[in-house]
Amino acid sequence: AQAILAQASLSQVVGLRRPAVRSVVASWHMGNCSNSDAPTGNGAPQHEVKLAISPIGVKIPSLPEAYHTSVVVDDKEYCFTSNGVVCSRSCKSHARFQNGPAKVIHMGMSHISGEEMLAGLKRHFAPGTYDLLKKNCNSFVDCALFCLLRRRLDGRYRILEQMLECIGDSMV
Repeated sequence: AQAILAQASLSQVVGLRRPAVRSVVASWHMGNCSNSDAPTGNGAPQHEVKLAISPIGVKIPSLPEAYHTSVVVDDKEYCFTSNGVVCSRSCKSHARFQNGPAKVIHMGMSHISGEEMLAGLKRHFAPGTYDLLKKNCNSFVDCALFCLLRRRLDGRYRILEQMLECIGDSMV
């Protein structure tokens, strides 16, 4: 039953067109990530997982808002940039946004530590692989949340880039 549940979770992610997510899921499927099937461990989960969110730019009526996101595990922030995954003790990646982060949301508790998550994901989010539309901070957070909690980043935080990616695909 657990294998069927894990496969169902993976199939939800595989359906996405996002290359970063597909690549990470392929590694999980082949057992190359520390979290290959489901978050497991002895006893209660020990690692607190939070989502930090900052709106980017000025909100334009009738257009979706763009967001910068990062994941915080045990008060250590993990964020994907052009330099790869960057770690800090506070939400430094949100400092450049007015009052950032605007929101920090408790997402749950995990058996997977931030360092274990990073070990499984960093090769997929290497320095120099950042792409504003196809592989950005939100792509990383989506994968990190899935690795840690088997949860996905809420679509409202990815809607603008998904729309722009669709427009770009239709022009090719």
